[in-house]
Amino acid sequence: MITLTRYEKLLIEAEKQTVIVLELDLGTNKKCGKYISNKEKNIIIINSNMTEIDKYEVLAEELGHHHTTFGHITNQKDIRNKKLELIARKDSFKILVEPNDVVEAMRYGVTTIYEMAEYLNITIDTLLNILNEWKKQYGMGIFVGNYYLQLEPSFGIIRDFGGLFNYNNF
Repeated sequence: MITLTRYEKLLIEAEKQTVIVLELDLGTNKKCGKYISNKEKNIIIINSNMTEIDKYEVLAEELGHHHTTFGHITNQKDIRNKKLELIARKDSFKILVEPNDVVEAMRYGVTTIYEMAEYLNITIDTLLNILNEWKKQYGMGIFVGNYYLQLEPSFGIIRDFGGLFNYNNF
């Protein structure tokens, strides 16, 4: 049985969404990619010189552009373009990690933020950005199945051993 990496799975998902992904040598090791769309094709260009984790993160963000933005937004001095970039980045966070992934990692035995990033196959910076976004979105925490994923004041999970939480209040 062949086990696919998260990046390989995301490549397959991109193909299902009729997005062509090209890995090209962009002459740098810098983390970069580009989404190009016209009436006929949707193309994502990924820098082939990046690590697989960086490729995974860049592909997720470029798919975020495919889902949420349109037009030429490379001029980041324009506030509207910055907003569209943030919208695409937030969409990429949903592609990369969902709250249940974090609960699963903690149930697996992950105890530090560094182990969490490694388990999820993302960089520590991306994980911290995702957690900060969740804090804005969910506040103190979020229920995930029988668990409460606590985001503030400290990060952790609490298991509901049958009726501890009154879910009707949330």
